[in-house]
Amino acid sequence: MFETCARREAAVLISNAAQDTAPGQLKKNQAVQGQLLYLTIHDGGEQWVLRNAADSSLLPLDKKIFKAPKKDKDGKEFQSGTKIGMTCDIDTDGVCAPSDGSDVTVLGSAPVALTTSGSTTITTTTTTGTTATTTATATAPINQRLLVMIMDYSICGFAPGLNESAIRSIFLGPTGNGAGGVAQKYTQCSYGKFNINATAFRVVTVPQNCSTTVTASCASWAISNGADTAAKAMLGATVFAGFTHYTYILPPGLASRCTWAGLATIGGNQTWLQTSSYGVNRWATVMQETLHNYGLWHSWRNGVEYEDYSTAMGRGDACPNAAETSRMGWATPASGGGAINTTVLTSAGVPRSYVLPASYITGNGNYLRVVPNWLPSYTNYQTAKNLYIDVRVAKLGDAALGTAYAPMVNIHEVNATMDNGLPTSYANSDRKIQVIGMIASLARVNLTAYNLVVYGGSWATTDNMRVHLCRFATSPSHCKDVVGL
Repeated sequence: MFETCARREAAVLISNAAQDTAPGQLKKNQAVQGQLLYLTIHDGGEQWVLRNAADSSLLPLDKKIFKAPKKDKDGKEFQSGTKIGMTCDIDTDGVCAPSDGSDVTVLGSAPVALTTSGSTTITTTTTTGTTATTTATATAPINQRLLVMIMDYSICGFAPGLNESAIRSIFLGPTGNGAGGVAQKYTQCSYGKFNINATAFRVVTVPQNCSTTVTASCASWAISNGADTAAKAMLGATVFAGFTHYTYILPPGLASRCTWAGLATIGGNQTWLQTSSYGVNRWATVMQETLHNYGLWHSWRNGVEYEDYSTAMGRGDACPNAAETSRMGWATPASGGGAINTTVLTSAGVPRSYVLPASYITGNGNYLRVVPNWLPSYTNYQTAKNLYIDVRVAKLGDAALGTAYAPMVNIHEVNATMDNGLPTSYANSDRKIQVIGMIASLARVNLTAYNLVVYGGSWATTDNMRVHLCRFATSPSHCKDVVGL
């Protein structure tokens, strides 16, 4: 997870042909196919896995051979979620080494970004007193059907640290109906668009046999494959398949072997959590791993991964930032603020003003997205960036935000090529979200890399701030201080 989790995350799907490898036996030239996923790991390398569409079991791919960015024989680059087929040699540890690195065929593209449905009307008041309305799509609520499996390796001295009642309370709160715990944070941060189905939620304890793959190597794929098999035997395959997501809680005794707080599959439906204060007992850790399943990656600051404390996707005990909530479909831009480019900021030195509600209040019209096409460098699709701007106040889901981020205007940058390709492309790609500015009310920041000045204006009403943008040609001095900030 945070301190020990590596830069990349991968996981892949496997075919039935590769599920069982007898001890001491090497299976050569096995035909496998499934969904390629990226798995969060902690040793500084990469780990792709294949997930079997039939039973969701995971087959790890040799990290020395299968690395990102990986392309097929036709030159198409894979992303997490892509369906592939290939042949591989499966060693005695159950690891698949592609027989021929070029002999990989794409069978289907990765899923597109979250679909949207419904609409909401947003009214925005400018600093001049005029109003404008816009109709924006809003994501249909997700009600996750979650199965949590408590791993029990008591047979070799690794007993669970939490019982089923404790886990239920962590996720659904003391009442067990979602009022409190992780479920309440999901609902607060998503404005009711991302929830745990309390009725469908279930916790089971799954006794397991021990193997060095788990107790010495802490292979997440071995943990989940064993748990899934046991849970299917307990619940029945049909009931098991009725859940949308699966979480595995490790016993505290494995903490020294598994030096991470949590893992997840990017674009998949599995998460692994430690029984620790920074694992399952921390709601932001649970949220980060869960949102990896929906295509979100980590958030950065000063070129350091995880160092953004404004979001659970970094090291923060706070709701996701605007670049993340918009990607999830939880938030919509302010009127006229969804693609601020030269058609919006028509002239250098002339500001444009908006009023943004603090993100804890509402997802409707709560951010600005800047597409700086006035920069000659914006044509460089490898380095071009877009900006997301929102207002953060330390209340409700953001109550634990530090003073470095709240009450402030927060600015994040993202890879523009990937950002502009959503929702049909780059659904599970890393846009490299990075916080680059925090601005107090009645202050400004000069973003010289973007020829842009951002002003934190006065508070229009309680926790609703005026925000002003001005682009310049050669110097920030071209943007005079906005009258009546």
